[in-house]
Amino acid sequence: MGSMTSHDCILRAEQLTKSYALAGTSETAVLRGISLHIVRGEILAIVGASGAGKSTLLHVLGALDEADAGTVTLQPNNGNAYTYSHLSSDALSALRNKHIGFIFQFHHLLPEFTALENVMMPALIAGVRERAARESAQHLLDIVGLAERLHHKPDALSGGEQQRVAFARALVNNPALVFADEPTGNLDATTSAVLLGLIQHFREQHRQTFVIVTHSAEIAQAADRVLTLRGGVLQE
Repeated sequence: MGSMTSHDCILRAEQLTKSYALAGTSETAVLRGISLHIVRGEILAIVGASGAGKSTLLHVLGALDEADAGTVTLQPNNGNAYTYSHLSSDALSALRNKHIGFIFQFHHLLPEFTALENVMMPALIAGVRERAARESAQHLLDIVGLAERLHHKPDALSGGEQQRVAFARALVNNPALVFADEPTGNLDATTSAVLLGLIQHFREQHRQTFVIVTHSAEIAQAADRVLTLRGGVLQE
């Protein structure tokens, strides 16, 4: 992607390692010294075989899981940089809420709340006033084509609609970086194309940065960069 200045780098990972020990087995190294720079405003796809550790890497980069060794530093804007290992669990939670969005294969919507309430939730947690949170959530649900479904609960929505609600929820706090783990894994081709179109829209219109773990050839093809996780290391 050409030469990169420090202002272009939104997240930097250095020498990440992570191992797991399953019951009755020896430790398995999943991440073996991974270093990675994520560029502000890019769509980065991470591909690899099932069980290669893609989700583990995403969770470490998104401060949901801790590496055994190595560092991750998030620079959400050009003024501040946060190294995860220097932060308390409360500070990490606040960092995730304010600066990082997550979209998972399974939408994880709260079943007792409407689409609008689900999207509002991260904003309310961040201390945004209810009226402003509602306006932001309505605006996003309009963009994703769900203006008529604001007051429907998840069980009244299709799988594709639920995933678009989850997409809006991930973006309601205008995060610096959005991580998506197999976001189209449960969607048909048409609905997957809609979600890919939304990712491209937010990158182009809002310079949003996306890191996507995917098996989808369409998403990989649309990404600016594709990295393959194989044998615990990333390859171009």
